[in-house]
Amino acid sequence: MSTHPRSWWLAVVLLLAIPITGCDRVARVIPGSGIAGRSDATPALTAPGSSGGATAIPDAQLAQSIVQVQPTLPDNTGKQLVQRSGSGIVVDAEQRLILTSYAVVQPFRADGVPAYATILISTHRQLSEAPAPEYEADLVAADPANGIAVLRVVREVGGAPLGSGRFNLPAVRLGDARSAAAGLALRVFGDPGPESGKPQTLVVNRASITGVRGTPGLTNRTWLKLDARLPYGAAGGGAFNQSGALVGILAQDRYMQTAEVGQMLPLELAAPVIERAKTATTVFLAPIQMRSNIPGTTRPQPNETTWISAPVFGANAIQHASSRDLFDYGTKFPAGRPALYYEYVLQGVPNNTMIDERWFLDDIPQDSLSSSYRWDGRGFAIQGDRITAPSASGIPRGRWRLEIWAGGVLRAQSTALIGVEPKEAKAIAAGTGASATADARPQGAVTRDSTQALAFFDFTGMDGVQTLDWIVFFNNQRVYTSPQLRWDYGDAGRAWVGYTPGKALGAGKWKIELHVDGRVLAVFPIVVP
Repeated sequence: MSTHPRSWWLAVVLLLAIPITGCDRVARVIPGSGIAGRSDATPALTAPGSSGGATAIPDAQLAQSIVQVQPTLPDNTGKQLVQRSGSGIVVDAEQRLILTSYAVVQPFRADGVPAYATILISTHRQLSEAPAPEYEADLVAADPANGIAVLRVVREVGGAPLGSGRFNLPAVRLGDARSAAAGLALRVFGDPGPESGKPQTLVVNRASITGVRGTPGLTNRTWLKLDARLPYGAAGGGAFNQSGALVGILAQDRYMQTAEVGQMLPLELAAPVIERAKTATTVFLAPIQMRSNIPGTTRPQPNETTWISAPVFGANAIQHASSRDLFDYGTKFPAGRPALYYEYVLQGVPNNTMIDERWFLDDIPQDSLSSSYRWDGRGFAIQGDRITAPSASGIPRGRWRLEIWAGGVLRAQSTALIGVEPKEAKAIAAGTGASATADARPQGAVTRDSTQALAFFDFTGMDGVQTLDWIVFFNNQRVYTSPQLRWDYGDAGRAWVGYTPGKALGAGKWKIELHVDGRVLAVFPIVVP
């Protein structure tokens, strides 16, 4: 789309008719002016020393520390079937720790039941050949909100005990996180993922950082944007500076085989997770929460081949040559704002799909603000824009909701509060279950033999909420505290959270205490006879 501003008038009757200019739209595909890939990508590592130039650590040596990560489930014959495919990075050889993307190893399906039974680790000891399965690993530490996971290799492939000295992969050198900034040249490593059921050889690409993305309520530096587009199997792989030090982890917002990888998580997000993994003595108890919803709503996802993130808003931005970086992220902004910036991620959107951005002010459509464009990108992109007010009074007060539609289907939405206070957040219990339906309803009674319990709740007034977490009690003793997660369910609807101890629950009095933005919202008792 063009980058010139245009003027418009609110399409509804307000107390004052205030002219606003909007859609100062940057390049449709960010970064790269619609360019979805790079021409200097090396297709595969086929021989040692293929470093593409003089570097402190050659590509072939770095590749020894990259593994393939594949969560699997057995079929009726016992054969392990791959559920997801990604990459990982050896960060501690002595403790056999592998850093990867949480989206690749997220332990639960959208209905709350386990997504896999085994995490298979394959190595690249022969660089010109497909990865060879050697180990099995456990998830021992994670930061789900920021998308980081650390695995520990614990068994031989097939489940046999790990023999002494059997894990002999080298660990990478951890770099200075502060060096990972716009303009930094990178070497990125990852598996492309199996095609037609056949494993592929490791790939290395040249890329550079073009900007940053943040997450409201968490950090202004959650993601680093890249000018390369990589296959989905590269998620969890390593991004190295030219000297060979690790500075980031390749990742998708949401694991999808139809979407490319075009961004990375900065290493500073991983550092505390790696430290926790070094002292971990048990498997990480991952939070169970509703994940099948359209971002910003409680409606079920229409399919898994297209995904658009909930738009995020920022008070300010820095304009680069071909992209824009937001900062001062939030959901609540003071009155008189001259501009409101926003951005969202598109993954797996088919070429030629019509994308609609629909604005609402206090639930009244703003047709003059809303716009449409035909998607001509590839499997991943970041879309950014802003609305501005030329008058001193700024953008009108109210609840500004932005909906993103693709192909005539709502895919995501978010609300920015300008000059108004959030509503009072409320939640009431809506039942319990051992699993969930796609429309967030309880499924199956919780019994003493159940391995998990889900608590369902109806909520209202949540458009100003940014984070959620919960505490689980058993017979008045705290047994679990979830990590802090992003609130991504919109203003009103139904959602659920849950808990699993990794074994049968047993009879007793369970209780889930739900928190939003650090305060108790509701308490849900679950009595298991």
